[in-house]
Amino acid sequence: MRILVPVEKPMGLESPISEEFGEAPYFAIVTDGGVQILTNEEVMRSFRHKWEAIVALKPDVVITKEIGRPAYQALRSRGVRIYLAEGATLKEVLEKLRRGELAEFPPELVHEPRHRH
Repeated sequence: MRILVPVEKPMGLESPISEEFGEAPYFAIVTDGGVQILTNEEVMRSFRHKWEAIVALKPDVVITKEIGRPAYQALRSRGVRIYLAEGATLKEVLEKLRRGELAEFPPELVHEPRHRH
């Protein structure tokens, strides 16, 4: 399973969860093999739209505090489960996911795009 989480700093499992999704400075990709952290620039390198770049990372699960409609719809249409991040660090949200304590991201919290890239 590939889990994608926007984070503020590249600190492994101690990375603080970002308040942003598409504008997060880093993205943590968590697999059975560990944690890989990419900068936003690395993710966006060859894509015009942020949601296309996120989809290209092929996550099975996204954990975030906020998300815009284009990314939400693109991910959901591909069967990606999106959860509302509750916790301060990557480690906390992963533990809550493992214990089944994270709620699915509420559709009413999905916002219209705020940023143009």
